[in-house]
Amino acid sequence: MIERYLNPEINSIWDDQNKFDTWKLVQEKYVETLEEINIAEKGIAKKINQSVVQKDEVYKQEEITNHDLASFVDILQKKVGEGSNWIHYGLTSSDIVDTANSVLIMQSLDYVKGLVSELLSTLQEKAVQEKDTSIIGRTHGVYAEETFLGNIFGNWHLEVARGLNRLENSKNNISFGKLSGPVGNHSVVTSEMEKLTLEKLNLKPEQFANQIVSRDRYAEVVSSLGILASTYERIATNIRSYQRSEISEMFESFKDGQKGSSAMPHKKNPIGSERITGLARIMRSYVSTSLENMVLWNERDISNSSVERIMIPDAFHLISFMSIELNSILKNLVINYEQINKNLEDAKNKSVSQKYLSYLVNNGIDRDAAYRKIQEEIFKNLSAEELKKELEKEFKLEFPDLENQVNKNIDEKTFKDKFQ
Repeated sequence: MIERYLNPEINSIWDDQNKFDTWKLVQEKYVETLEEINIAEKGIAKKINQSVVQKDEVYKQEEITNHDLASFVDILQKKVGEGSNWIHYGLTSSDIVDTANSVLIMQSLDYVKGLVSELLSTLQEKAVQEKDTSIIGRTHGVYAEETFLGNIFGNWHLEVARGLNRLENSKNNISFGKLSGPVGNHSVVTSEMEKLTLEKLNLKPEQFANQIVSRDRYAEVVSSLGILASTYERIATNIRSYQRSEISEMFESFKDGQKGSSAMPHKKNPIGSERITGLARIMRSYVSTSLENMVLWNERDISNSSVERIMIPDAFHLISFMSIELNSILKNLVINYEQINKNLEDAKNKSVSQKYLSYLVNNGIDRDAAYRKIQEEIFKNLSAEELKKELEKEFKLEFPDLENQVNKNIDEKTFKDKFQ
């Protein structure tokens, strides 16, 4: 990941040194199991634990072996010395790599879930603050009817919450390891040995394994991240829309000393939201890639491996960056209440159209005739008062005040209960 979008916590998880340390942890717990069932002599697991394998050592050995896991095993065995023959006993590379990957992905998901929870708190706080703020709703980018800003924030909150649920579900489905040896046939490692070892890593075994942890599990994780990124983009795109000069209802904050343009001093651009929009495109590209990675030859091939070395860490870097960025944008969002009210007033003659239509239908007027007349008069760009007078004249009815369209007077407790 380029430094601009690198997240320190995610980097500490996916750094090669931590990856090799996690490989060592899997080897340690496996040998510990061998000791417990009296296959290996006691004390080897402790020696593995105390051994230090530096990433530079692995890189150097890989220049000879052209195989990172085999290089790691070679170095670990030399460090452990006597009893090291039990290291990697009956295992294949993907037993270690895929089991370790599951551990690292689960750690990454836990971190991201914390960021998403913080974003949810911000959205709920905004929704409660603005539960009585009227704003013109738009469909197709066009004035529709009055709604309230708390409902908009609440809608965003619920979609992000569904994203959090998907992350939790994907964590459950990635919490599997595999220690069943080449092609998954338990030719040396028994099912019990596998189960005992994986339990120490908070993982479950694949019941019908081939040589890898099935890549649909990875695809579910990446797809869940991709959906969440698209949710972020939807929020960011709407903030960009609200910041447009002709709307001007909400703005990203602008820091002291900040410049919106190198050429035009008046510019205040929604650069954070635009950044989120761009990164969401990359996240969605990883979704299609993760789906393609599911298709491997027979018990396995490694066409997925090079992709995953880039895709998995980078996906977690990007979703972490996007979560933090969006939370900051929303926390510091500038709401232009004056312009919101101005736009509401400007939309008044249009936003009452359905109310007028329903009122006429309730008074026995043919629906299509009422619809056509309202449409005809509104297209003349009449004021709300002029529209009302024309309809009263046409249909010989006296219209009550229909402008108060939204019931916003919900008490705070009832409103907060919607977030449960």
